[in-house]
Amino acid sequence: MNTHSTEISVAPRHDALSGLLATLAGACRQLAIGETQCLRLQLIAEELFINTVDHGRPDPERSVVSLRLIRRQDNIVLHYEDRGLPFDPSSSPLPAATPDVPGGMGIRLIRGLSREIRYRREDEHNVVELVLRPATDQTP
Repeated sequence: MNTHSTEISVAPRHDALSGLLATLAGACRQLAIGETQCLRLQLIAEELFINTVDHGRPDPERSVVSLRLIRRQDNIVLHYEDRGLPFDPSSSPLPAATPDVPGGMGIRLIRGLSREIRYRREDEHNVVELVLRPATDQTP
């Protein structure tokens, strides 16, 4: 089984997001991941990253957010790690989906674009692994 991967690390600060997404796009090209899947990966990474920065209370001077993009034949896996407060996107309750109550759409989006989500807490780190749905799979 052929496995190819690339790793990205950035400080948990809003101003690091554009660089993270650009680097992720470059990694997609390097790993021959199509545009649709790359856009999905960028959307998922952005949601996870913004949640880390806004809600995870990481120390930008002492911690990093790490991503590893892995391609194993037809599977695309995004490994995301931060040093924020414990947060499991695979089992967190979904807030009510109403237009007048903000929030919660990121979790729905992540779950909808992922075929599989695995979460674990290692020491003081959140570790999330997401396997993307195939680009041809339109199931939410």
